[in-house]
Parts: sequence; C-alpha cells; structure tokens
Amino acid sequence: MDLGLSGKKVIITGGSRGIGRAITETLLDEGATVSISARGQEGLDAAIAELSSRGDVHGSVVDAADGEALTAWVASAADAMGGLDIVISNASGGGAGKTTAEAFQQTLDVDIMGLVHMVDAALPHLEASDGAAILAISTTAALEHFGNGMGSYHVLKAGLINLVAGYSQSLGDKGIRANVVSPGPIWVDGGGWSKIKDAVPDMYNDAIKTHPSGRLGSTDEVANAVAFLVSPAASWVTGENLVVDGGYTKRVAF
Repeated sequence: MDLGLSGKKVIITGGSRGIGRAITETLLDEGATVSISARGQEGLDAAIAELSSRGDVHGSVVDAADGEALTAWVASAADAMGGLDIVISNASGGGAGKTTAEAFQQTLDVDIMGLVHMVDAALPHLEASDGAAILAISTTAALEHFGNGMGSYHVLKAGLINLVAGYSQSLGDKGIRANVVSPGPIWVDGGGWSKIKDAVPDMYNDAIKTHPSGRLGSTDEVANAVAFLVSPAASWVTGENLVVDGGYTKRVAF
C-alpha cells in the first residue's frame, strides 16, 4: 500500500533513539521530510549522521519541557522544511511509579504541555496542509494498573489520550486529524525494559510469560502503526487510541 507520505513534512520530539528513532526511520523510508528534536547534542548529531542516508532529515537540541524552546523549534523546523503536515509528540518526562510533585510536574510539562505547545505553534501550518495529522505516543500503562498502578507517567499518559481526543473534535473542521498510539512492553536497547531485565528479572520474565506472543514488541512494530495513522491512507481515522501491544493488555475494547 502506498501510504501517501512522500513529500510530507514531519516533526518528531525525541526522534534520535528508541521508538522515536524507529518512527523517524520509517517515515524517511516512506519519502517524508523529517525534523527531530533531542535533548543531547552528541546523540542528536550521531542520529542525524546515520539517518541522512535514508532521506531529508533535520535535527535540533530541544528540551520538550521548555515551552518557549519547543515553540521556537516548531517555527524553525517548518521554515526549514517549507511547511508542516504532521506533528508527532514522542518525548516523555517519564515518572513511571513516581508519585512526587516533581515527577508529576516534569511529566505534565513534557507529555501534556509539550503537545499543547507543539500544536499551538504548528496550527497555522497544519491548517494550510492537505493532509494534516497530530499523533501522540501514550502507553498501555494508561489503560490498566501496571506495576504499582499509580505514577505520574501512568496518570498523565491517560490525560494525553483525552487531550488528543479533544483535538480530534475541535480541529476536525480544519482538516486536522488527531490520534494516539499506545505501545505495550517494547524492547529498546538500553531502554526501560532493558533496565527492568537487568534490575528486576522476575518482572521481565513474568511479562514474557504472560504475553500471548511470548516476547516483547519491537520499535518497528510501533513505528509501522504510527506511519499508517499519520498518513493519508488513514484519512477517515481520528480520535482513536491504537493499542500496539500484541495482546498484552487484558481488556475487551468495544
């Protein structure tokens, strides 16, 4: 299937590694022009050097918790690419299992307000696009108790799903779609589940044992779902939360 992403202009926060990196690679392979942000210059430079062979990619060091910096980046990225069609909020403040005020504030600033700042800054460009889409990365931990149940990550990722659903309604008449992808346990070298495997092997082994497929998901499997949802091929899909977990979440979704 031709997703119709060739020539589309995309911004992605946290695009230098993990799920964000896989999304960037997939969209570049589909012919999109992509601007990514990352917090560290060294990691960003390495990512851009490696990604450049795939297509037209740009990068900037941006702290997604800094609203002014994020707003400025959206403007500069749109200027560099000659427009903007797709906004993907992937960066997260983390906070899994943490219930301190500081953890909640950090996750709020990145996961919720980060998307708000991005959408506000991108809106004029999205309105001018003939295939505008907003997508946010949430988590299955927002849908059920996971680990100790409550934490800033779990709670505010649930709020993110609600926020995006609101965008799908308020921006629909402007031709802008908005969706969420919620991954389950995904293996990333050096990522969360890699650390769990080393530090809490019983938890890791239990996740494998209880998973219908007997394995964790891959970043490419998440990226493929994202690519479809932001593409013109999904032109009649908005306000959805697509769970990408291989059946890990034990729920019946009506």
